[in-house]
Amino acid sequence: MQRVFIGIPVDQPAQRRIDELLQPFKDSYRDIRWVAERNRHLTLAFLGDQPPALIENLKRSMDQAYQRETSFQTVFSALARFPDDAGHVVALVREADERLAQLFRITQGLLAQHGLVPEHESFRPHITVGRVRRPRQTKIKINQPTNIDLRVDKITLYQSTLTRMGSVYVALKETELGQAGAHPV
Repeated sequence: MQRVFIGIPVDQPAQRRIDELLQPFKDSYRDIRWVAERNRHLTLAFLGDQPPALIENLKRSMDQAYQRETSFQTVFSALARFPDDAGHVVALVREADERLAQLFRITQGLLAQHGLVPEHESFRPHITVGRVRRPRQTKIKINQPTNIDLRVDKITLYQSTLTRMGSVYVALKETELGQAGAHPV
């Protein structure tokens, strides 16, 4: 069994902007465990532990599921605690836009095709950048406006391995989205 999820990786320009945004927070808030740059992503579906045969089937199905979608930019407008002011996650958040919602629906269809039930039926796009160590005791209020562009040009099936030092993510399959203006064959 492998612990897996489907997500959108964060491109390097967005990573640099996130690092710049987070630096003052990292210096000030010791009760937050910050997510390593290599682990930042936007989750479309968490699948949990799955058998190798199912994972291979998902990998074979991803290109067909996503190939008609084209790449695009989306903007994350705030850094906040998630899912609310008392949440255990610090995340870049945005309202769902139609393009992200479409990728979520495609992902839900891909899961259904393989007999998987999605963990969530609704979609609240966010990129986790930190985890509050003691959310009930920590009264940190974060609501920082941002303007961080994310280039959405691939969908990735990740393996997540839990270690004492935190999760380690490995890309098992990446599917490139088409270029805007390009015509699918």
